[in-house]
Amino acid sequence: MSTIGDLERRAGIGPSREERAAFWLRFRHLDGIACLKAGVAELERLIAMKKAAEPTAELTERKSSRRNRLPPLTDEQERALQAYAAKHGRRWKSVLSNAWMGEAPYDDGPLLRYLRNTRGPSWLVTYRLPKAPPSTAPR
Repeated sequence: MSTIGDLERRAGIGPSREERAAFWLRFRHLDGIACLKAGVAELERLIAMKKAAEPTAELTERKSSRRNRLPPLTDEQERALQAYAAKHGRRWKSVLSNAWMGEAPYDDGPLLRYLRNTRGPSWLVTYRLPKAPPSTAPR
């Protein structure tokens, strides 16, 4: 059970006395309990309208965090990507993307194909190789 203050907040009525008074003034002609019941009914109606107008939080969360829901790469997948990058140099992403689209070279192995099939080719654009640890050799 909610308090009237909770209902007012959920309905979008401001916390100031003036805003609350402006809402409740329309029910002043009713006596005690009838005034409260009518006000609560109106608050619940406003809340229902507000919920119907807003997209659900679940839908907006699903749209905004689609990339975040992907499971992290396994060590084996990371090593396969790093080996491919070492083999093909600076343009490794474009070479891999072309291989995923059926062009030569056809040297992407089953792990990289699995990444394409589970994450999609567009995932590769946002992927970044992990930073190499700084070398300890003196210069």
